[in-house]
Order: sequence, then structure tokens, then C-alpha cells
Amino acid sequence: MINIFIKISLVLFIILAGWMPVFADSKTDNSFMNITYEKPSNTHNEVIRKELKTEAVGELVAYTLQELFIPALPSKPLNLAYGGEDGPLYDNLENTIYIPYGFIQEIKERFINANYPDSGISLKDAVMDVVIHTILHEVAHALINSYDLPVVTKEEDAADSLATLLIIEYLEDGEEIALTAADFFDLESDNVEDLEEEDFWDEHSLDVQRYYSTVCYIYGSNPEDYSHLKQDAHFSDERAELCIDEYDQLYFSWMALLKPIIRSSK
Repeated sequence: MINIFIKISLVLFIILAGWMPVFADSKTDNSFMNITYEKPSNTHNEVIRKELKTEAVGELVAYTLQELFIPALPSKPLNLAYGGEDGPLYDNLENTIYIPYGFIQEIKERFINANYPDSGISLKDAVMDVVIHTILHEVAHALINSYDLPVVTKEEDAADSLATLLIIEYLEDGEEIALTAADFFDLESDNVEDLEEEDFWDEHSLDVQRYYSTVCYIYGSNPEDYSHLKQDAHFSDERAELCIDEYDQLYFSWMALLKPIIRSSK
């Protein structure tokens, strides 16, 4: 859930910086990431576009990245394009992140079908939390590609871990945003009745694995405030302790890789 203070700060930044295109139909410019909103093809997509522009989660991510990293990407500017049919994905040739309106509609329907708002998080906030995680997952691919960052595991797992780290460390209520994304992975895993061979050799880990990994990082980052996750995920005492070690290692490793381009670490 995006803290209201951040929303207000973002709006003030937009006004002071002359970012009036945020409220236009087509494009928002930022030194780190340009954002475009494709014209919707139906009324459902029009609703989603209005929600994205109102919540300005793409602009929030762009502003955070602009403040966090010293240069823009060394190649051509990174683009975030809402709309289209394919995605979510990062196209390294075009240096563009594509997030279809249809994908966001799928997120919304998944939460509605699971009665997720009954958990105390509004449908709008839940959807936008997942969008934030998705954008930063694709940004991670862009950073890996643009800076030739070494990856010693599956790149999709690396992108998940960096997205979760950036959310936890640099966004207000970051643990809650990451937890909503984890819950979405959990709901996605419920849709799988039988696993096929391709599920195991796919470049992505299983959704249920993405759920447990994300929950582990959240717990490891703040075991006192998120002690309930140990019970929710049925972690043993030993596994819970390893989550703390793993998050510390995750933070140290990514900060070492990003040191040449990051303004400061916590």
C-alpha cells in the first residue's frame, strides 16, 4: 500500500519539476524512465488506464529510481509502456518494459475471486502493489542487461530478489507492498492443478516458490514486525533463521553489484 505522504510528495515533485504530462494521455518524461499510456481498445482497459494514471505508481517507481541511481541507464532511456498484448516483459532491444492492461485486469480478477479485500487491503491498493513489484522486476532485467551485472542463478530469480529488495529498502511500507505481491504469487499457484515438465524447466520458478522466497525475504528483513510470517508460511525455527541470513546476504550482494551506480546504501 502506497503511503499517502509519498503520494503527496510525488505530486508536489511532479508540479515543481514541470511533470504535467503525467496527466496527459500519452507520455511522462523522467531522466530514468519514460512512461507511456497506450490508448485503450475497450472500456475495461480505459478504467485501468485511468486508475494507473491516478495512482501514478509508474511515476513513483521512476522518481524513486531517479533519486536512487546516479546516472540514467547507459544506453537509450528506459521506457515503461502500458498497453499492448504481450507481457509483462522487458525488451532489451527497445529498452522498454511492456505491461498490458489485460495483465492488470487479470490481477484484479484474481484478487476479486479470492475475496482478497476481506484481508483489509483495498482491491485498488492490492492491484497497484503487484504492479509496483512487476515494474521493478522488469527494471531489474534492464539493470542487469544495461550494466552487464553478473547473475549466478536464473535471471528471473535474480530479478525477483532485486525487485523485492528495492521495494523493502526504498519504498514506504515496502514490506506490505512485497507481501501483497507474494500473496498474488500464492493465488497464482492455486490455479495450477497438475505440473507439467515445462513448469520445471521454465526460466521462472514456480509461483509457489516465488511466494515462499518473497515471504522469506520480508521476514528476514524485519523478523520482529513480521514474526507472524513464520507461522503463516509454516517455517521451521531453522528456516526462519536462514531467512534472516539470506536477506542480509541478498542486501550485501546487490549493494556490492550496484555500488558504482547507486547514490547511497542504507
